[in-house]
Amino acid sequence: MPTMDKKYPSQVEINGNVFRYEKILKEDFFSVNVLYKNGGGLRYVLKLSDFRFIFGLLLRPLAVFFSRREYGIYKKIDGIEGIPPLGPRFGMRGYFHLFAEGTTLHEFKGVLPETFFDSLRAIIEQLHQRRIFYLDLNKLGNIIVGEDMRPYLIDFQVSIYFRPLPGILGRISNKIFDSLIREDVYHIYKHKKRFQPQLMTTEELSLARRTGFNSWYNRIWGAPYRKIKRLIYPSGSNEIIWYKWKKMKNKDKRMP
Repeated sequence: MPTMDKKYPSQVEINGNVFRYEKILKEDFFSVNVLYKNGGGLRYVLKLSDFRFIFGLLLRPLAVFFSRREYGIYKKIDGIEGIPPLGPRFGMRGYFHLFAEGTTLHEFKGVLPETFFDSLRAIIEQLHQRRIFYLDLNKLGNIIVGEDMRPYLIDFQVSIYFRPLPGILGRISNKIFDSLIREDVYHIYKHKKRFQPQLMTTEELSLARRTGFNSWYNRIWGAPYRKIKRLIYPSGSNEIIWYKWKKMKNKDKRMP
């Protein structure tokens, strides 16, 4: 049984191995991501859903819902190369996944392999084949450059599963899904244009431009969502938060 330290365990047992607390990877208003390591150097991440603001305890049932929802989506894509393997559930609001050793694309300072974004698109296409709209590919912190220099994708909290439906509802749902997944593709080539502009083909330059539907989607949902999110935690959700009413360490720092 794990021993509890604050709101997360100081050690856990996974597949018969003991993993001990190493550090907090990320903490924002909606979750805590805690890193654990065993004696052999293997690492797991515990993602614990938790509304970490005043009166957040009142929203625990909603945190349970979001955790179960994300875990269900993760189960549908577990086994895809480039998705860190899924681990067990932890209580009602948490689950484990294997840690992707590497650095986020936001923090990466080296030279990416020429095939990096081709590999990232292959991951995204497999998500789409399983009817998952990733949605959050705009965030460079969700893309990991592995120690093997291959891409890994994390964080499926806002991803959407489009359940197959019969008849006219199915046709409408498929039309919406096909339009939305173009947003994922757009972000792939927007990032490639930033990191590898010399490698962009004519087709990829076209894909790096938003369609009319996706421009509408961004105006109605994407841009307002990011604006509200940054009002809540201005330093971005990829680092430990400082509440808005506290002094910021660096008020100029922004996440993409």
